[in-house]
Amino acid sequence: MFKYFIVLILGFTLMSCKGQKSGASTTTNVSNQATEKSTETLTTKINIDIVEAKKMMEANKDIVLIDVRTPEEIARGKINNALEMNISSPEFTDKINKLDKSKEYIVYCAVGGRSATAVSMMQQVGFTKVHNLAPGYVGWSRQ
Repeated sequence: MFKYFIVLILGFTLMSCKGQKSGASTTTNVSNQATEKSTETLTTKINIDIVEAKKMMEANKDIVLIDVRTPEEIARGKINNALEMNISSPEFTDKINKLDKSKEYIVYCAVGGRSATAVSMMQQVGFTKVHNLAPGYVGWSRQ
């Protein structure tokens, strides 16, 4: 009889624990979903493609383009009147810090790697509206 009693108690305990884990998991998932949704509305999309960049530039004539390639690369062409700020230059950080943080920026390099680094650096010093043209100048020039 005592064995049955212990088995019964263990059974209730296990069922109780499973219910708690399931409930906690559901609560966490709902909480995470709410956080993801609120984060989406508060942040801007970082990596953009060419179609998105063109739409943004048409809708907002005040967007500033930043080309972070070397002068040799820029000599072969650049997008519109982009600011030239070589990310490899020792003055790069100083130039970034002189920019207006309230403006919106699209940053590009050849194929998106250096510009992703530049965007990250800009975000670390307080820029909130900054985008990486993921296909870079190479992708842009093929359009």
